Amino acid sequence: MDDEEYMKPMLPTVPEKCGPPVIPLGHLIEFAVQQIFHELTVLSELLPKKLDSDRKISIVQFAHSTRVLFIKLLAVVKWVKSSKKFESCASICYFLDQQSQYFVDTADRLVQLAREELVFARLPIFQVALAVDVLTVGTFPRLPLCIKSRFIPDPPITSREEACVLARLNQVIQYRLSSYGTKLSPRISKTVIRNGMVTMTVNGEFEVSLTLLGERPATKWTLLNIKILVEDYEIGFGTKLVHPLQVNMLHNVLQLRMDKSLEPLEEVYNLLHSFAQMLQLDVLFCQATQVFSGDMCQYAAIERYDRNMGILTLAYWLKRTHNRYTSQYKIKIFIDKENQHNGLRVRHFPVGKGLPYIDDRSGRLSINRLLSETVGVRCRERLLRIRERLGLLKPPVIVSLTGRAAPTLTYPLLGAQSHADEMLVVSVNDFSGNVIAVVRALGSCTELRELEQLIDDRVPLQTITDKMERLRILLMLERYRKAVAPLPVRIVPENVFCARLSSLPELPPDRICLQFIKEEMYYLIVSFTPNGQIGVNIDMYLLSNVERKLNMVRLHPSQLLTTLPESSFLSGKSDDDLEPPTKRRRWLGDKRLLTSAVATLDDRLAFMRICEELERRNVKYKPLTVEPTVGGLILHITDFSEAIPAGSDDFFSSVINCCLRLDTRTRVIWPFECTLINTPLVADFYEPIMHVDYESAKTKTTVLEIHGSGGVSSPNTSESVSTHMIDRLIVFAHMFDPVKEFAAAYYSHYNKYCNVVAFTYHKLVLAYGSNRNMLMMLSWRTQKAPNNKQYFYLTFGIGPSRATTTADLSNSEILWNPHILLASRLQERFNKQRSLIGLVQYLIDSVAPLSALHSFTRIRLQSLRAFCQMMCYDAALALSLQVTLSIVDEYRIRLIYGHVHLEFFLLGNSRIGLRDCSLGSACAFRLRQFCSNFLSPELRSANEEKSPSAFAWTATSSGPGSLPSHQMVRSPASRIVSSPMSHMSLSVPPLDSFGSSLRYSSDCRSRTPILLDHDSLHCMTSVDESGSCALDQYLFALAYLSKLGPALEGYRREHRGSGAHPVIQFRQLIATAESVRLSVLGAAPPNLKHEPFLVNMNIYLDEETMSLKMKLDFDGEDIPADNDIRTAELYFVRFVARLGNEIAVVAFANACRLAAPGAFSAITRIMSVQMNWTEDTPWRPSIQLVMWSQEGSVPRARISPGIVIDQTNISVLILLCLRPARHNPSEKNADASKHLIPLIYNTQTNTVARRSSGADDDASNATTVLSNISEQYSLTNEPALWPAIYSLAHNFTVQR
Repeated sequence: MDDEEYMKPMLPTVPEKCGPPVIPLGHLIEFAVQQIFHELTVLSELLPKKLDSDRKISIVQFAHSTRVLFIKLLAVVKWVKSSKKFESCASICYFLDQQSQYFVDTADRLVQLAREELVFARLPIFQVALAVDVLTVGTFPRLPLCIKSRFIPDPPITSREEACVLARLNQVIQYRLSSYGTKLSPRISKTVIRNGMVTMTVNGEFEVSLTLLGERPATKWTLLNIKILVEDYEIGFGTKLVHPLQVNMLHNVLQLRMDKSLEPLEEVYNLLHSFAQMLQLDVLFCQATQVFSGDMCQYAAIERYDRNMGILTLAYWLKRTHNRYTSQYKIKIFIDKENQHNGLRVRHFPVGKGLPYIDDRSGRLSINRLLSETVGVRCRERLLRIRERLGLLKPPVIVSLTGRAAPTLTYPLLGAQSHADEMLVVSVNDFSGNVIAVVRALGSCTELRELEQLIDDRVPLQTITDKMERLRILLMLERYRKAVAPLPVRIVPENVFCARLSSLPELPPDRICLQFIKEEMYYLIVSFTPNGQIGVNIDMYLLSNVERKLNMVRLHPSQLLTTLPESSFLSGKSDDDLEPPTKRRRWLGDKRLLTSAVATLDDRLAFMRICEELERRNVKYKPLTVEPTVGGLILHITDFSEAIPAGSDDFFSSVINCCLRLDTRTRVIWPFECTLINTPLVADFYEPIMHVDYESAKTKTTVLEIHGSGGVSSPNTSESVSTHMIDRLIVFAHMFDPVKEFAAAYYSHYNKYCNVVAFTYHKLVLAYGSNRNMLMMLSWRTQKAPNNKQYFYLTFGIGPSRATTTADLSNSEILWNPHILLASRLQERFNKQRSLIGLVQYLIDSVAPLSALHSFTRIRLQSLRAFCQMMCYDAALALSLQVTLSIVDEYRIRLIYGHVHLEFFLLGNSRIGLRDCSLGSACAFRLRQFCSNFLSPELRSANEEKSPSAFAWTATSSGPGSLPSHQMVRSPASRIVSSPMSHMSLSVPPLDSFGSSLRYSSDCRSRTPILLDHDSLHCMTSVDESGSCALDQYLFALAYLSKLGPALEGYRREHRGSGAHPVIQFRQLIATAESVRLSVLGAAPPNLKHEPFLVNMNIYLDEETMSLKMKLDFDGEDIPADNDIRTAELYFVRFVARLGNEIAVVAFANACRLAAPGAFSAITRIMSVQMNWTEDTPWRPSIQLVMWSQEGSVPRARISPGIVIDQTNISVLILLCLRPARHNPSEKNADASKHLIPLIYNTQTNTVARRSSGADDDASNATTVLSNISEQYSLTNEPALWPAIYSLAHNFTVQR
């Protein structure tokens, strides 16, 4: 850019809409395209209608116009390229226009100053003094005063001067008003003098403001403001009714009249008052015109409106007579011409009290309010006259004036307690003034329309009385039709029942016939007749049609109800002071009374069916009576003996009361009450908590609620109720005899060992055991189908503990009753013997050993998968229960633990017999030695004295032999009855009774029963503080050794014949019933200069502790340290053996074979921390001894050892398991949070690495941690295995 361009003056920026018009080029192109498209569309529509020559002309014209248009667009586009040269032209034009506008504005301002501001500006007269001053001194010190007055305004009036003037003006106005005080209208409610003016207000009409412009008495009043206060909120919604021009005209007229009048204030009031009243009358006329339009014109009309006279007459409650509407009820609204001090006046025709007037003081006029209040007063006057006439009717009732929105009369047709829908409601229509009678229960009927006319026309009272009686009867019929809907009756139509009543006496025509649904041969006829005293007479007839014979009995309704006597709690009054009994209440046909009457008849019919059924079953009873205290029917039964042949005389003598009632409040229930005295057993279980009155408790009353199957009365119901009653007493009779026999023994002896929780004649509940928390429940049952079996049903359960002197409630944790296992056998035995004494004695003697055995045999599953795999055979379900309790009979219990079968004999006097009954040879080795650890010296000597020949086997088929047995000491209960287990001896039943062949054992004492007591059994089956059980340790050792030897032999046999390199080779394997010995050669690495050591493992049953032990010996050089060997032995007993997996022994043997320096020590370090981990780490390490693996083409996974040594004895596979040190309660599966890491420990390079798998799905940092440890210990002699595992326990993380 040249410097000349900077020297050019800057042109102003042209604002928007000030320069020449501009249009975007895109719009021009779009307009051109749209125009061509439009012309082309029109051409395509018109060408088919033209000739060929015209078509050619049109096409040429279209092409020419299109070409011209696009040529113009092309010219514009070419011009745009050079348009920058012309951009400054717009700025120049805008600058010139701006300068021109400045000149025009200046000229206009000067002209304005000359014409408006400087109108009085003149050139002053030439002053000589001023000229001398200018010529001599050179100053102009003098100015004209006109300039000062022109530019300096006068000072304003001060606030004090203004307040003084206004106060003086208020005094003048007050003085002038005082002189007119007697002439002012009393309607002027407010006069306010303020700020030099007076404001006078007439409420609802106008408000005027006046002032005086001087102090002279002749000064005229000046009108300042007029405000009309008349408002209309019903039509105009509060808008101004007078236009401002009208107010202005009124202002001018009133000012002229005030200037001419001698009494200006009176003239102001008269003129504005007359204007406001005319305006109010116009507003009321307009409102009335709108109200009386439409449908309202039939009920009200405007009779007269004279604006000049100021009269408005309204007529309401119009009556059509001679084709025109007339009415005697009128409202006249007029202006009082005689007294100007009154507002609009209202006059009512006919004259009455309490009629409303117009409140014109508020200014809010409402014709609606006036009519509504007037009609309300008129309706109330008419209702009061009707009330006087209705009060003269008979029977006399109280006619009440009711209604909230509108006044009504309520006439109780059927008494004051009737429902609101049954009341006669009389009201007056506000629009027409007609009388309306409504009974909601009857709806719209002709009788009510006739009653409306009768009340309105002032007919005789007898005619109204007849109509009222007819309404009462109709209402009673309707009431009964609705009342019987939920009742067990149906309404029979009159035309159907008319033929049956032809032979009977004539009945009243107003009646209703009801047929009982369950008893279709019985009918209830209810008739209604008018009565002048009570309103309606109600008669009832019970009609029966049995065997085509009609029989009708007249019933008085009140006879079907029972009046109950009231109980008096004031014993101080004498008989003379008591009030006489009240008379029976008169029957008024109440719905509840009808329901009670029908229910009473239905109940009596139902009891009639019950009595027929009882007679058929030879049951004796008394006649049906009414309950004297609470009401209701009751049937007393006197003799059940012929219906219950199983009952004893003692039982029937104890039954003192049997009665049957009926309860139909919510559903049909037959309460059967039975009262028995001299109850054999009284509940004493809660005696330490609450006091038991045995004398009162010996009388029991039981109530059986029998539910009706077919309703109140039906053949099915009567048969069902009778059957339930007899079955109830049959149960009582069967329960009574064994309980009474047991009662004498209980109160003399057995109450020391058990307690009665409940005896209700249909069930006996006894609590026994040391804590009385074992429950025995005995009841009688009857199976109706298919074999009608009757038997005693015996169940057992658990209840709350009872405080006794010998019980320790703090250690009571029994959650199950062991006698449930024997429930079926004990029930069968009791049904044969029916002796509670023997049953209770058995329960007392056997509860302790059975509880101990049950607590020992908790459910524990044991996997046989590894055993089956090592034995090379498949099992359908490789799973078994570790311990099983089998019931032979009620005296012999078998405990099955693996291959060991132990049989317990339940004896008396707290003694138990124990023997080995395993199939084949004896399997419970050293059983006598094990038991002797828990026996007292007396029992130990008793067992040693027994000769082996005394317990030789017998092969008789008569059950237990009669060989000399251990003579038992009788318990104190034997004074009453011998113990049911006192005949049991220690002789062993024959082996063929168990379904196996007899085998002779060289050790005859191994199968000889061993005598134990309850305390010994409890000690050997209980769990000590360390969590171990002596019997479990002993049996587990025998079961584990029995499977371990064959499993290892099968494993060696399988790998010997496979040809592949085995995981481990056994140098020696000797398996006996009490021990398993095996020897394996150590895994020596290639760089080892001497022969590896030999590992000898001896797994055996320890004689001292009678539990499983393991002895580990090393023969050779460089054997491990003794503390490492002891750690491995303890680890085997606590983890390897308890795992129950024989392949884990192979993994443990591989761990013991590690001959590399420090390798076995590192392994035992891991074993030690697995047994007792004390580090504060997020993970807890352990050795996973077994794992699942897929070998070759085997279709299913196999169990493999978790520790494997390769053929070169250099690399060792160790499966490490990491579990969280802190348990997460939200995780239900414990294995979900563990992580298995296969480690490869290279003994030659002293490195630890993670074994790589085919799918690299490892999301942890295990590889990184192991590589760091390997680098750190690769050049040292310290084994890196334990540091690697320790580092994983601290630093292992998983990426989520």
